[in-house]
Amino acid sequence: MSCSRYPADVEAALRQAGDNRPELEKVLVHYSEKPEDSLKLLSAYFLIANMPYHYTVRDARMEAFKIYLKEVEIDRYAWTNFKEQHRAATGRPEIEPDILYVTSEYLIRNIDFSFKIWQEASWGKEVSFETFCEEILPYRLSHETLEYWKEEFHATFQPFIDSIDHGNRLDDICKHLLKNLNNRDWEWGDDFLPDGFGATILLYSRFGGCMEQAELVAYMLRSVGIPSGIDVVVQPPDRINQNHYWNYTHTLDGALFGFEMSENYLINGRWATRKVGKVSRKFFSLQKESPHVKYRNRFISKGGLWEILHRDVSSEYFPDTHITVHLDAPGRIGRKSLASLCVFNNREWVPVAYIVPKKGLAEFRHVEPDILYQIRLIGPNENRAGSKPFILLDNENAQFLDADMDNLQSMTLVRKYKLPPEWPFYVHRAVGGRFQGANRADFRDSVTLHAIQNPANFRWVDVIPSHHDKFRYVRYISSPNAAHNHMAEMQFYAEGKRLSGEIIGTDSSQVNLPTDNKYAAFDDDPLTYFYALYPNDAWAGLKLEQPYHIDGIRYIFRNDDNNVRVGDTYELLYQRRGEWISTGRQIADTTLLHYENVPSNTLYWLRNHTRGREERPFIYENGHQMFY
Repeated sequence: MSCSRYPADVEAALRQAGDNRPELEKVLVHYSEKPEDSLKLLSAYFLIANMPYHYTVRDARMEAFKIYLKEVEIDRYAWTNFKEQHRAATGRPEIEPDILYVTSEYLIRNIDFSFKIWQEASWGKEVSFETFCEEILPYRLSHETLEYWKEEFHATFQPFIDSIDHGNRLDDICKHLLKNLNNRDWEWGDDFLPDGFGATILLYSRFGGCMEQAELVAYMLRSVGIPSGIDVVVQPPDRINQNHYWNYTHTLDGALFGFEMSENYLINGRWATRKVGKVSRKFFSLQKESPHVKYRNRFISKGGLWEILHRDVSSEYFPDTHITVHLDAPGRIGRKSLASLCVFNNREWVPVAYIVPKKGLAEFRHVEPDILYQIRLIGPNENRAGSKPFILLDNENAQFLDADMDNLQSMTLVRKYKLPPEWPFYVHRAVGGRFQGANRADFRDSVTLHAIQNPANFRWVDVIPSHHDKFRYVRYISSPNAAHNHMAEMQFYAEGKRLSGEIIGTDSSQVNLPTDNKYAAFDDDPLTYFYALYPNDAWAGLKLEQPYHIDGIRYIFRNDDNNVRVGDTYELLYQRRGEWISTGRQIADTTLLHYENVPSNTLYWLRNHTRGREERPFIYENGHQMFY
């Protein structure tokens, strides 16, 4: 066939197909025969032109894990258990480029069924061909093994849509579908290879992290003709380095509707408990506005947000906010330098947007406020501060942070990481819990030595019981209000010495791992805790060698181990002129760290050099740490 028969991008893809070119040309010939197939021909052009950017990752371990999931009762430790039991299931992943392996049968079947879905949907006429190509037509979401998935998903979910009165309100249909999808529990596991799990295994096994959840929902929605996809924050601006994925669609009037499988919904473009800063969307087609394409002649780190299929869609989330900063980097700005808007990932500043600076100014549009940022200059052999760190307060206004060396202050620090937003839900479970002593193994003669009256505060608590009797058995029994225990560590003392004995108590979680059972409350690890199988009256304790008068109890409830820990080595750093300056190291001798003569009005970072990885910068106001 003549090259002139096809658009330039299609011909360029076909040249890469090698021996598979005739197979792909069968598709083009098939849809060229009838005038009524003109749109299908254009959809084939779209898929083939972008096929060089897609591939399957064949990983022996992941394929073995899929088989494993079909054979066991799935729980949140399935991936961990599999890796322990099947260490031999390894091997180097193999890459199968779509352009070399996709068959004409596969493409024609996908195109025909996608058109059937689009044309039969009652809202289909409101969906443009361009939207159809990106958000219904694609045969894959990631680098998963190819399969015929649309028919099975359609047969599963279309009858449900037919059974409800929806009035073509796509957001309402999504909500109903999520409720239907969540009739089966999802087992959480997020330690996967980031190559895509696959549609069918997700439909039936229901296991994975936020990416797998988002992929399952996207498969479901596309199979019933709802144009949709996945948005991602590649570097969360307020937590450790991990991606987060969620789904989106647009109502027929064009409004963004964002949501998670857990039925958590965006409100005015914002998550209630999560910061994103900038939002990226992965498309099937090459994105010319991707920094990796747009600035290909400049220095940009490969991978992540800057992949050629990603595009910044923050304008849909934060349409009105922007910031213009006068670059104050010392020295000359290079001709090929880019100004990068960065967030902090616990160790370094990570770019989330790039622009070409003009006349010493850097303007970034569509930026989420109330987040800590810094602008850095990126270029050949260059990565340096382009501004002081700042907190974007609202449209155009920012609080810049730089050490005030003329006003020194004293600081008392409690933590190295912010309180996670979900933790208040757990700390209240401590209220009503009781420490008891008894001389009968069934605790029928129990005496309460201490009752917890306030929510936990992530710190160790020392108690001196007022009771003077001796007891052979001691325990902590949780509140009857569905608390599942959640005690992380407990220690009992007599005459100033810590007591030991046989660990006793109620059943642990269903999988009975050491990190969940009653032994976790005595393992000297504050990060493990007793998660009881049954919610009410769960307890763990000790059978002592003989009766003792309990003159001390020390405990810590479920926590994140980010409070200052006695014996650990800490280092406090502060920002000056866009760089981190150390105040030196000290070993904590209490659960509070005290610093004198520290510059004020800047950004601080408390590092633990002994343990842990969760750390966040903070400002210090009125004697309190405010983390970002």
